[in-house]
Amino acid sequence: MLLLTSAFPHLKRFDEHGTDVGKELVGRCLRSWQDNGFRVLSVHNKAEEKLLGDGFPGVEYRFVEEQLGPAARKTPSFAAVLADLPPGEPVGIINADVFMAESPDFAGRLSATAANATVVMHRWEVPSLARRQGRRFDLGVDLLAFTPEKIAPAIEAFTRFPYQLGVPWWDYAFPVAASLYAPLVLVDDPVLLHHTHDQAWNDGEWHRFAEISADFLNAQSRAPGVDPKLANELQRRLNRIERDHYGSKDPKEPNYALAELTIRWVHVLSERKALSLLSQMELPPSGRTLDDAVEDDLLEGLLSGSQSYNSAEPSEAAEIRRKMPRREFKGPPPLALYNRVSTESSPWQVLRAGLRDLGLVFRSTGKLLERRFRRKRRGYS
Repeated sequence: MLLLTSAFPHLKRFDEHGTDVGKELVGRCLRSWQDNGFRVLSVHNKAEEKLLGDGFPGVEYRFVEEQLGPAARKTPSFAAVLADLPPGEPVGIINADVFMAESPDFAGRLSATAANATVVMHRWEVPSLARRQGRRFDLGVDLLAFTPEKIAPAIEAFTRFPYQLGVPWWDYAFPVAASLYAPLVLVDDPVLLHHTHDQAWNDGEWHRFAEISADFLNAQSRAPGVDPKLANELQRRLNRIERDHYGSKDPKEPNYALAELTIRWVHVLSERKALSLLSQMELPPSGRTLDDAVEDDLLEGLLSGSQSYNSAEPSEAAEIRRKMPRREFKGPPPLALYNRVSTESSPWQVLRAGLRDLGLVFRSTGKLLERRFRRKRRGYS
């Protein structure tokens, strides 16, 4: 089975003792994939060819020349990464700094699973590859395996947008689009290990690709050949986000709502059929739904009959929004509560994290009060 990546050897990663282990890390990761039976194709821009030298042993390289615009990164586009794939052969997209623990015949088992489904795998965050004590990272997909011909329309549409390896949102938007053509399956084995580091993207880039992803998913929800039930549900929820945040002074609010939708969508649909390839057994479903039960019951009561949320008049939509339960504080838990921060940082670092969290509380409280004041001015209770 072929794994697609862009493995540039020069990284900075510090272990628990402050030693830079980045020079060896990518090589170790690629060898771990090969040891598990995978072939590896690393795609790069032509300008990086001399910097890579002889590259990593046993890795196939593809160099492309692209004009991606001033806002783009130096990494290759997904149009280049996904070009010329054998349509009937399962392939995987994987982040270059993910280590794969040794797992007997893992490539063969993953390939068999990806023959008829799109496979989602999350990484496990660890302090270092030497100390494998961590937690599953659910806010992204670090290995996505699929058979191109099964989700060909999603790939064709996806590669028309400016997604690149390493940018945010591709691992939210692409699996959601793929789910409209083939089932999502979660492989929940703790195989992928990731040496924890700071995020490699900034807020401006995150919000830019949120808006790109909104356009992409809106188009996919109306595309021919999709699963009609899932497509209608996706379109309904995208329309709900647009209605909920219509007239908002903060243009970023819809992006957070879209992130919550796409992450939950991937979790719910993939966890309905969760597998362990190591023990070769199905895992029980998580029981998660696309909405909290309270909201589901509320919508069912309000929208019984032939009326749908999309066709509701503005006054009716406002009444629905007014009665919906809202999560006032979105986003990740406070930084100081992360086990890694509280147990592996100096007292000064923990104090600084706590002060940062305090600032987030003040800002969130201010936004909460502003939102409630704005709703009162609009006539909502």
